[in-house]
Amino acid sequence: MTTSELLSPQFTGIDDLTLAEVDAKLKEHQQLLQVLLQSPGSMLSYLPQNDATMQTATVAQPEAEQLFQQALTCSVQQDLHQAATYYCRAAYTGHLQAQVQLGHCYLKGAGVPKSAVFAYSWFILAALQQDSTAQQACTVLCKHLTLIDQQQAQQLAAERFEKITLKNNM
Repeated sequence: MTTSELLSPQFTGIDDLTLAEVDAKLKEHQQLLQVLLQSPGSMLSYLPQNDATMQTATVAQPEAEQLFQQALTCSVQQDLHQAATYYCRAAYTGHLQAQVQLGHCYLKGAGVPKSAVFAYSWFILAALQQDSTAQQACTVLCKHLTLIDQQQAQQLAAERFEKITLKNNM
């Protein structure tokens, strides 16, 4: 779907798109973002060029995997608050799976207050690392969140990204 088609009076919103069209739009936007990120002097050129920044953080933090495993154990034992606590600690080290699981915790209200905004913010961070589950969750949540909620989640994700990056580069 082209920009002119999106601006046409027949187009009433994302609900009119097929899943294949939504997927194509997402890929198109990802390519556009990559071009923006790689353009010298771009407003976005200070951002990481790939997902290596957050992935190296996970490698550099061996305790992240231990925290994640403790979270899984607590989850199996139905100690959801403790599981969410461990997921959160691991997520703040940049642990991809912990970020996804923490997003699910917030989405369901499992051990934490139920918050689609907080869930979306963690899914955004995991989606930046190319996690397909998080990318799908972002697509679905986008349809159910107001524009203000989406902006708030993006702000939270940006703040968390900085905390993760600063913490893991010390």
